[in-house]
Amino acid sequence: MPTRSLSMTSRTLGFVCCWLAGVPALSADEKAARWDAPVIDGYGYINPLPGAALQPDPAQHYKVVFDVAKGAESPHAVNRGLWHVARTVNLFGRDNKPAPNLDIVVVIHGDATRSVLNDDAYKARFSAENPDADLLRKLEAAGVKVYVCGQAIVDSGYYYQNVRDDVEVVLAAVAAEIELATQGYVLISL
Repeated sequence: MPTRSLSMTSRTLGFVCCWLAGVPALSADEKAARWDAPVIDGYGYINPLPGAALQPDPAQHYKVVFDVAKGAESPHAVNRGLWHVARTVNLFGRDNKPAPNLDIVVVIHGDATRSVLNDDAYKARFSAENPDADLLRKLEAAGVKVYVCGQAIVDSGYYYQNVRDDVEVVLAAVAAEIELATQGYVLISL
């Protein structure tokens, strides 16, 4: 049995070496990705592309509401929708600061509702620290306003007193998103 494993490992290694030998080296004009999180440290990494089309216009005022309904794959993982909100903050940020011309609102509901539980409630329910707590703090510090659907709190079996202090409860996600649309916010579902 060990001979077979060694043989399989040797063949795999041989294949990888042959494959790598066929991969051309990057020319001087080609640049490798440089992942960075200039505003929301540790989340929403971006690859700055100063020559790419459709760059954010510093003279334009942007208003966006992110609808985050999908929960993380496990109670131990960061919510991907919130991670993408951090990416947006990082993409629009300038000089390692949030863009002053970007207003972001997040409306959380559905399976994502657990993301807004305070530390004690999350730990009691899932026997783990809330993996979104640090990211939510950093989003708030960057000026992102986070709301949770009051209907989803009840539907999920959570209690209003268990919602984090940096998250505000709204009547309903759909009502909040309609109101924000009338204020000129563009809706993006994550």
